[in-house]
Amino acid sequence: MLESIKGKILKKMEGRITVDVNGFGLMVNTPLKNDSFNPGDEIFLHTYLSITKNGVELYGFKEHEGRELFKTIIKVPNVGPKTALSIISGLGVPGIKKALSNNDPEPISRVKGIGSKTAKRIILELKDSLQLTIRKKGDEARKALMKLGFLSEEANRCIERVLKEKEDLSSNEIVERVLKGT
Repeated sequence: MLESIKGKILKKMEGRITVDVNGFGLMVNTPLKNDSFNPGDEIFLHTYLSITKNGVELYGFKEHEGRELFKTIIKVPNVGPKTALSIISGLGVPGIKKALSNNDPEPISRVKGIGSKTAKRIILELKDSLQLTIRKKGDEARKALMKLGFLSEEANRCIERVLKEKEDLSSNEIVERVLKGT
């Protein structure tokens, strides 16, 4: 698997850039705004390589979280990489998370090429995935806090309070915020 690339931007086009990686020019589809790229700039991208009967495409994301969300979205039936990239480009990771947490398909349906049925299916499929991820992070944080002497119920209350303020934290960040707050 091609996990990431680092190199210089050779050229930019709508929705994609060409990155020089040690003499190889790689075309990368990206949700990032093209005006944030300039030829000659160094860039590091977390990547996803899509191999289908129609060809090979490389997708790049500045943040690891963007790539992981992309990989989750393409698991939804009838949603391919180009559609997933459009969603991330249109809403950004925070916008998608907000739509999921509010159980609101409307922002997703506003993305070009996404109908209301597909938006509802995406919300339905991804909401469970998002909740599972949040629960997993909470469980990891709970175990860490209990090793530090917190009682189970006390750890649960603190974690819940931290996650109400901000959902997209790693388990380490959750523990850090709990410890700063106590």
